[in-house]
Amino acid sequence: MKAWLNGELVGWDKTNVSPLSHSFSRGSAIFEVVDIVKMDKGSAFFGLKGHVERFFRSADYTFMELPIEREGLIEAVVKTAKANKVKRGAAKFFAYYSPLEFSVLPTDPTVDIVIFCMDYDLFNVKQEDISAPVTAGVSNFSKLNPATIPVHAKATGNYLNPFLAKMEMKKKGYDDVIMLDANGFVAEGATSNVFFVKGNDVMTPTTTNALPGITRISVIELLTDMGHKVEERNIKPKEFPGVDEAFYTGSVVKIQPILSIDGVELKKECPGPVTTAISSKLKEVFTGSLEKYNKWLTVIG
Repeated sequence: MKAWLNGELVGWDKTNVSPLSHSFSRGSAIFEVVDIVKMDKGSAFFGLKGHVERFFRSADYTFMELPIEREGLIEAVVKTAKANKVKRGAAKFFAYYSPLEFSVLPTDPTVDIVIFCMDYDLFNVKQEDISAPVTAGVSNFSKLNPATIPVHAKATGNYLNPFLAKMEMKKKGYDDVIMLDANGFVAEGATSNVFFVKGNDVMTPTTTNALPGITRISVIELLTDMGHKVEERNIKPKEFPGVDEAFYTGSVVKIQPILSIDGVELKKECPGPVTTAISSKLKEVFTGSLEKYNKWLTVIG
């Protein structure tokens, strides 16, 4: 397998980073994960431009100077997918400080960029398993407060927070987690945004304390076009008993139904009708047959 490292395609074994590097020991790397979908003709990245834009915002939030432009990064990601002949899978790219460091700030601000593109078939990964319905629980760990750290930066150090929350849920016997912010409002899942359905209406938390998901943005537009009222607002856990359906969204899980929250099953069957409909619509978008939404697809060729 080939990775793109600072302008060259190299073997994965050439991308190692020392534990003494700043980004390994301080969590200062930024990254993105992008879905690679199978179209009717060929394959494409879903939301690549949005992911690249968020990558650059993460760099701004963390005071990192990237040694590449947006278009150059897009070209490099596509080149890496072609080199690995990826048909259906994911791309993951990072910017990080690789020199050895002992200080809080990197004395050598050199930034490396590496890109991986992986085909799910190579790892025997099936989308139906990734997107299978899950049980969820509300964590005792609060989502990071935006007054203490830029929560909208997709930085590696930020992910200790959801890691601990999901480990807590695993020990309780749940598959995934719903995290609350410091004010007790729903923020997001571990690595996904979350939606709730009541009748024909859909609600999702604001992005005050949640990462603005690329899939989330697309799902809101699709649901609206399908005739659903979508409201972004503060949501309290006390509202869960009145919810008919719930689901996570994310680049890897796409649409993932939630069976129950804290051991209490939701009112509708899982997946419910709205969850099923949006999942089907998104799959249709991936085929490239809906011209209106081809703006989200970057064809690999």
